[in-house]
Amino acid sequence: MRRIVTVQQMREIDRRTIEEVGIPSLLLMENAGLGVVNVVEKILAEKCGRRVTILCGKGNNGGDGMVVARHLFNRGIQLAVYLVGQKEMLKGDALINLQILEGFGIKINQIQEKKDLRRIEVGDLIVDALLGTGVTGEISGFLAEVINWMNGLSLPIVSVDLPSGLHSDDGTFEGSCVRAEHTVTMAEMKRGLVLPPGRELAGKVTVVDIGAPDFVSQSVDVKTFLLEEEDVATRLPKRPPSAHKGIFGKILVLAGSPGMTGAADLTSIAALRVGGGLTILGIPKGLNVILEQKLTEVMTRPLPETSEGTLSLEAEAEIDALLDWTDVIAIGPGLTTQPETVKLIHRVVSKSTKPMVIDADGLNAFYQHSEILEKKQGGFVITPHYGELSRLIGLSIQEISTDRVEVARKSAARFGGVVILKGSPTVIASPEGEVFVNPTGNSGMATPGSGDVLTGMIAGFLGQGCSIHDAGICGVYIHGLAGDFGGSVVGRRSLIAGDIIRYLGEALFQVERGK
Repeated sequence: MRRIVTVQQMREIDRRTIEEVGIPSLLLMENAGLGVVNVVEKILAEKCGRRVTILCGKGNNGGDGMVVARHLFNRGIQLAVYLVGQKEMLKGDALINLQILEGFGIKINQIQEKKDLRRIEVGDLIVDALLGTGVTGEISGFLAEVINWMNGLSLPIVSVDLPSGLHSDDGTFEGSCVRAEHTVTMAEMKRGLVLPPGRELAGKVTVVDIGAPDFVSQSVDVKTFLLEEEDVATRLPKRPPSAHKGIFGKILVLAGSPGMTGAADLTSIAALRVGGGLTILGIPKGLNVILEQKLTEVMTRPLPETSEGTLSLEAEAEIDALLDWTDVIAIGPGLTTQPETVKLIHRVVSKSTKPMVIDADGLNAFYQHSEILEKKQGGFVITPHYGELSRLIGLSIQEISTDRVEVARKSAARFGGVVILKGSPTVIASPEGEVFVNPTGNSGMATPGSGDVLTGMIAGFLGQGCSIHDAGICGVYIHGLAGDFGGSVVGRRSLIAGDIIRYLGEALFQVERGK
């Protein structure tokens, strides 16, 4: 897995590298520039280009850009280098690299107002070295004019460390921000490069080594990670050749109500599709005929229902017997918030210590009753979208969406279970404070039933022996990957939840092949 750092964490890594190890900051800047040069050369080779325009700011990001200019010059690339501002504003390592460039005889053009943009020689590629990780406010004035001019060129832009204007810690921007085709970031992945809209603005991201020793990086406590395929491959449960269905878990799904048979169907079949064992779907008895026709591999258990056709409290005794039988419980999809059904959910969740996945109406049942979840015994996963988590913890959807990593982390610590906050991207938080950001998935997965599929998948992985945390990681990554496979075939606009299930086998095969 790849670590994701905040601005403060990256600054601390730099500080320890410079002050405690003794590597000069000028050498770190040199390595950073070389990393950018290698990426630029590959892009130029693909596009058969030989001309590069470099726009530098007055800070260290601009200093990186000047290192890039020097090495490209040495490799025979035709350059046009521009400083946004005055040379007198530079200091430290950036000033040293400016002086070196001048010693090479490379002209550094100063641009300071809008009319200067007409003088810029436009090459085959633009290097954006204007602003780095320190941006916090709105980009306006002439700097915004420069960024807007770059974005309007329809040329590939390679950003140094971050697209200029992007806020490093949350992926947002105010005013103007560069839209890069490629971003070369230094030493560690930045949080803003994996969160929207930053991940779209950054294009393809390459992390380059700038010479900070690994023991220094590891000494800074980082608990946020970007999932990679090999992380999932090592967590998938093994399937011995002599296996039988009984060793892959007994799974109980409590789901469905009139008009919501699809939620029950998708959840239970997804548990099987990822390799789960014996699966019983507990449903209101009025739905049994429908679901027996829809499902051939899943066993159904008709249960007592309310006058509205939802699970009633009278089902508790039968469910208790199923709780003794099962290894894993998935509860919530399509159950409704009918008051009697809500009480039943409270009782099932409170009494069972078996691994449990709680989703949809299983979560809505705890609106104004979150203390039941806080007291729950036994490992569990909750899989809310923003609205469900908002009702559960009392924060607005806006507050959650703009700080999803920390909100998920705090929610997992509060409830003592794994929190999977669904969205773009989905994040997985453990009670111990680790957060994993998922890179798979696409906009086509914003479709009814997609979350039900995820719930069933996690239950299926739990049934095969995964830990609560690992089941969440495997479920989220492979769910997104199946959506990517499906979207590439039917198109994102046409993707439906059934397509995600249809491509689960292909997604699993790809991940397992990498073991």
